[in-house]
Amino acid sequence: MDYRPSRMAVVAKHAEAFIREFFDQNPLSHVGLVTIKDGISHRLTDIGGSPESQIKALMGKLECSGDSSLQNALELVHGYLDQVPSYGHKEVLILYSALNTCDPGDIMETIEKCKKSKIRCSVIGLAAEIFICKHLCDETGGSYTVALDESHFKELLLEHAPPPPAIVEYAAANLIKMGFPQRGAEDLISICSCHKKIKSGAEGYICPRCKVNVCELPTECRTCGLTLVSSPHLARSYHHLFPVAPFDDVSSVPNRIQRGAQNCFGCQQNLFNPDGQASLHVRCPKCNQHFCLDCDIYIHESLHNCPGCESQRGFSS
Repeated sequence: MDYRPSRMAVVAKHAEAFIREFFDQNPLSHVGLVTIKDGISHRLTDIGGSPESQIKALMGKLECSGDSSLQNALELVHGYLDQVPSYGHKEVLILYSALNTCDPGDIMETIEKCKKSKIRCSVIGLAAEIFICKHLCDETGGSYTVALDESHFKELLLEHAPPPPAIVEYAAANLIKMGFPQRGAEDLISICSCHKKIKSGAEGYICPRCKVNVCELPTECRTCGLTLVSSPHLARSYHHLFPVAPFDDVSSVPNRIQRGAQNCFGCQQNLFNPDGQASLHVRCPKCNQHFCLDCDIYIHESLHNCPGCESQRGFSS
């Protein structure tokens, strides 16, 4: 089954949705677009944090022709991502429709370069499975999938929107300077540093370092280079990188309920049935607090923090 009206139209439509979803879940991340045409890799956009500029560039370059060179694309991407600081995740998501790759050199050496630079490569294929794509993903720690139809392609693509958990050996502790700008005063008139237009203070944010006006967050101040964010942006990015560990099922093991753990630590619901037997519930492996299944779902899908661990952290501090 092929894609209608064309593969390029389907890819462009769902790539736009992916870019918006990616920035919604990763407000501090940056994206750059690269295309492969006539055996040459082209940089479509620079790495940036504006979804609108990425989508505008994507929709303006929908033509495709010639052979595909996976090696040229990886070499171009490696040149950009190799300069990313060690505290940043370096990922490549390849939407690949060709059945082969016509490369000018040894692609195995390029794959090894990406592996040494800790660049995680994933591929979503629109045709049959290709060995070199699978080998690339296996070597760099990415995932390789092949879409069966348009709905399956959309599902596979959006699965890459949430970032993977931080790997301990890669997540080195680094201090990063950030600014938390506030909205300008209502009567303040200034020139936006992003678009060079006159705007009122209520329409933008004021950089805390150099006091220039910026339109949106997150961004990098074009005057002083300070990274400008808001606290919700940090919170939304953090819980993806350091997710709550899965809780252990303790209901099937007798005598596992500790004394004093008669109620769910989250909602205080009784964990025992009327006949005195323990109902189905779970236990946090770190703080050993017990939770009902409703709280377990809420903690892992919405709250993204264990109340038991957070209460112990607050007590120790």
